[in-house]
Amino acid sequence: MSMIDVESLLSEISADAPCGEDLEYDPQFAEMEKEAQGTPERQYGDTIIPGDPPNWRGVSEAAQALLERTRDLRVAAYLTRAALNTDGLAGFTEGLALLEGLLEQHWDNVYPQLDPEDDNDPTLRINTIVGLCDPETTLCDLRATPLVSSRSLGRFSLRDVQIAAGILTPVASDEENAPPNQTMIDGAFQDADLEELQAIADAVAAALGHAERIEALLTDQVGVTEAPDMSALAGVLKEIRHVLAEQLERRGVGIGSEDEAGEIMEGTIATGAPVTGPRMIVGEIASREDVIRTLDKICDYYKRYEPSSPVPFMLKRAKKLVTMDFVELLQDLAPNATEQTDLIFGLQPEETE
Repeated sequence: MSMIDVESLLSEISADAPCGEDLEYDPQFAEMEKEAQGTPERQYGDTIIPGDPPNWRGVSEAAQALLERTRDLRVAAYLTRAALNTDGLAGFTEGLALLEGLLEQHWDNVYPQLDPEDDNDPTLRINTIVGLCDPETTLCDLRATPLVSSRSLGRFSLRDVQIAAGILTPVASDEENAPPNQTMIDGAFQDADLEELQAIADAVAAALGHAERIEALLTDQVGVTEAPDMSALAGVLKEIRHVLAEQLERRGVGIGSEDEAGEIMEGTIATGAPVTGPRMIVGEIASREDVIRTLDKICDYYKRYEPSSPVPFMLKRAKKLVTMDFVELLQDLAPNATEQTDLIFGLQPEETE
């Protein structure tokens, strides 16, 4: 069952105002932000009062109510974080699908709007998406999200797996709250419902697809230099995918090789319909357009950090060659060799023009 009605939340609010109104200063917007902050630990003299975590269910309720009146990336981002904390990876995936749909279907009108007085500056939108890659908030919650639940052994997250492997050090431990060990984690994965594990693995695959698509959409809209780098989010999702792939293989699920386990199987588009076509890996170069986009990113790096390097000139030359066929490449790279090419391949002059 869907936690977020993505299709409904992507529909136009009205013909005159497809994205409704800007509710940034609405009391409900402020309440949503307040609920997401929680309260910090406080100290009065020698007395320490523990802080309270964010009220994610309250955040979700406020965000859902706001989205009845607005189409706002900030609200959708809060809803995505809330869904992660209340409904796990399945909810997080639906939140990413909503953000992707808003960017793809409502770019011209979605809030926060582009600043027309500053050359349609997209900074507010970019910063909203970048928040999903914050290691202290979203990524921390993602690492702590349960990946497996066993009635006898408990629930374990990516953070628990990394503690058991010695990658992370627990803040503190005692006899009642001993840090997790690999034997317990393996046992939980063996004891857990197989269909639930497969559903989580599917959610991770879909989340990776949405993260890739969000970055690609923003790159197309604002250019390589302004687009956010989603690799931090993708990296954590890949770590989760690796853990699940290993454990599912131990259960006899035919995931195959690790490379195949890393493929995104079938996600869902914003409307909830299955996505067909080739399976993709986040960051994989699968088309000429991807090649050109990657070359642009490399050139941008040199422009910012090594402006005196001649590498960008060579890459721009390579970019020009991307769309050429073999004969066109030879004509461009070695014009004097075209006669020999015609002779070898038996081409007539008009065939090489």
